Amino acid sequence: MWARAVSLALATVALAGASDVLYEISDEQYYEMPTLFHLDEYERCLATRGVYCTGSFELSPQGPHQLFQLMQRYSANWVDNFNHTRLHRGLCVSQRCRQLAPQQHPGQGEHNAALAEWFESCVNESTMLSYNLSSRLYQLEYCRRGEVNPDGLSTNERAFAGFVAILLAFCAVSTVLDLTLSDHAKKGAAWALSFSIPGCWRSLLAPPPCSSETDLRAFDGLRVLCMMCVIIEHVCWITTHTFLADTRRYEQTRRALDAMLMANSTLVVQIFFMMSSFLLAHKLLQQRRRGEQVPVVRTFFDTMINRIIRVSPSYFVVVWFAASWWSRAGSGPMWTPLIEAEVNICRSKWWTHLLYLNNIVYANDKCLIQTWYLAADMQLYGLSLLLTLALWRCRRGAIYVLTALLAGSIALLFGLAYTWRLVPTFVMHRPESVRTTYSTEPSFNVLYQSPLGNVPGALAGLLLAHLHHQLLDSRIVLSKYKWFRWSAVSSVCVSAWWVAASPLLLGRGAPGRGGAAALASLERPIFAFFVGVALLGAMHGVPSPIGSFLSWRGWGCGARLSFGALLLHLPLNKSLVAARLAPTQLDRQSAILEWFGVASVSYLAALPLALCVELPAQRLHRALSALRRRSHVQSDVAPHDTRQKTDL
Repeated sequence: MWARAVSLALATVALAGASDVLYEISDEQYYEMPTLFHLDEYERCLATRGVYCTGSFELSPQGPHQLFQLMQRYSANWVDNFNHTRLHRGLCVSQRCRQLAPQQHPGQGEHNAALAEWFESCVNESTMLSYNLSSRLYQLEYCRRGEVNPDGLSTNERAFAGFVAILLAFCAVSTVLDLTLSDHAKKGAAWALSFSIPGCWRSLLAPPPCSSETDLRAFDGLRVLCMMCVIIEHVCWITTHTFLADTRRYEQTRRALDAMLMANSTLVVQIFFMMSSFLLAHKLLQQRRRGEQVPVVRTFFDTMINRIIRVSPSYFVVVWFAASWWSRAGSGPMWTPLIEAEVNICRSKWWTHLLYLNNIVYANDKCLIQTWYLAADMQLYGLSLLLTLALWRCRRGAIYVLTALLAGSIALLFGLAYTWRLVPTFVMHRPESVRTTYSTEPSFNVLYQSPLGNVPGALAGLLLAHLHHQLLDSRIVLSKYKWFRWSAVSSVCVSAWWVAASPLLLGRGAPGRGGAAALASLERPIFAFFVGVALLGAMHGVPSPIGSFLSWRGWGCGARLSFGALLLHLPLNKSLVAARLAPTQLDRQSAILEWFGVASVSYLAALPLALCVELPAQRLHRALSALRRRSHVQSDVAPHDTRQKTDL
């Protein structure tokens, strides 16, 4: 008791005359505060027909309270720390507070309210005895008595099971045909062989197309590398989203350079936007260099249909699984708030995914949160296609137009960020914002997942493609210039440094309004600039160790599976975390090990998704398109042949 009193007195003296924000406290002071997260034994409680409740509580003092003042001032550094005036508990209240049990058994609705009141009284008694702080239940996740029997299969679940059975049947029949038909018979039945597993396997391992003018070999390795960055960020994000075992270590490492690199690594999503728009424009500009005619309307609709067919089948299957069977994949004290809550959202807003509007419509409700990228990419892909077709005849002018649009988008983002007090990526990923899945953070909806916030990356890709083709037309070989070789090689390191160190520009604590707006509007374009310089060097043959590493031919298969890994890694990792029976430890060692485990399982799970859904849909589309073109050619040739015979 004496040590505790002395510790609190020293903290009060240190805070006297200082600001309301306390950035550093000793370990002794830290562990004087109540533990933020706690979970009782879940399975034992329910197996003995006990009552288990999970929820969050807000603490308040009865009068002047030195410890509570310490908690408030330490929590005021909301960029790096949790809110220590709020506790999160999962308790077996029937075991901990049997004496506070309700005396009567009312109806179902009143029964749930009585259990919640029991839960609140139990936690309040504990905090009053230990800290003289009262607790108020402000968010109840659930209260459950005994083991819950699962409901019968719904129509949605039966439909998904039937779809999977039909899909496997198609794959089996198509595989048998592929193995038994002769080569001559296969030529006329390509559509029937679309679901062949051996045929899809050959497509998966097929070497990427090569070009003598443009070296794009590094793109496959870059896709896999960026996907691995996304996975490790989400590993730490999901762990922060649940109950942590050691919050002290988490808060202390928040400002470490590697931790900032990890938290800010979602900037690599801009590379996906850049590659998507670059490859689109590069393909069309190649047609222009060959002198081909490109009908605008037909090209737009054909290109968008091909894109939708490329993305939608696997995407929709995973969304359907999340809205049907995902809730049955496990159990645990955190399963209801983490999995079942998201499943309910998926069941209500699945149609927004079908329309690629899930990042705009009901934006605060997150179903498979990583799929915001697919919606934003589809929207920006259409915009990039329109811009490329509109600038078709402008060779030199296209670069100036795209540069002006990029500058205008940056200015618009700065104005929005300053007006609405939006924050950059690292600040947005603060602990309490992650715990609430950004429900109270407008920066996520406006800057992070909206097409407007990511338009600089798409414009940078278009600008890179037009600049590259301008250099080809002018026969300028950049690899001959020493200054460019140094710039291209160093841009890789500079872009990584920018991701890790850019949060330091704002200092500690709450960022200023102007500084936060400036960084929020500039962090993506600056990162895209350095990545663009590095990609331009790789395409023009500038030698570098990282370029040689990314150009390895073995990345091709992994690059094709990266789309499935993007869809599956978050449900897999979230199920793993939600099923844990104790708070999760988050440190460098556990994050790295879990990163490799989740990445390995995600890519393995992406393999059957690619072989049974993604590649068959693409092969079927190509086969039907070839049949349609063949029928059109025959219908055009037949009248011409008849007229020739009549003349003769």
